Amino acid sequence: MSRWKLREVILMVVLAIVCGGIYRVWDVLYALIPATAYALQGVMTGLWMIAGVMVPYIVRRPGAALIAELVAAAVELLLGEQWGLANMISGLIQGIGSEIAFLIFGYRVWNTGTCTLSGVLASAAFMFQWYFQYGGDKLHLGTQIAFVLISLVSGAVLGGLLPKALADALARTGALRNYEIAKRSVKSA
Repeated sequence: MSRWKLREVILMVVLAIVCGGIYRVWDVLYALIPATAYALQGVMTGLWMIAGVMVPYIVRRPGAALIAELVAAAVELLLGEQWGLANMISGLIQGIGSEIAFLIFGYRVWNTGTCTLSGVLASAAFMFQWYFQYGGDKLHLGTQIAFVLISLVSGAVLGGLLPKALADALARTGALRNYEIAKRSVKSA
């Protein structure tokens, strides 16, 4: 695999910044959910994974998922989200989870399956933080299981399928013609 190109780094940062802004809006909506509405909270978790799927799917470089999630988390933090520095831990954990899916396939398979797996693994990684830091360990076992399952589905749909669909739509406009997604997406979709 060749080295990163400057345009790839710039696009990664721009997309991560946009995702960080989206995450901040999502934070506001999330804050409106009652603290005991765990199922609804689980439904919302997947959207916080989009940078870690969309960016590597477009630029197709090792490390893109991790870096994109960290940049998005930093932007979200700077915009005043409610979790403080724990947000950077979330970005790190989710970025690692997302990155693992692409690593499993040697950064050679870029399709619906790998994007979905990436969203699921990012969500699964976050479940550890949710359990130990955000109080998941204090909930009834049935609530824990329901939250985890709903969050994994949300990771698959909002964190995996949605960013792939957005990237594919963006590629169809021709705006990404100089990136790997435009060169290979027809073969790997």
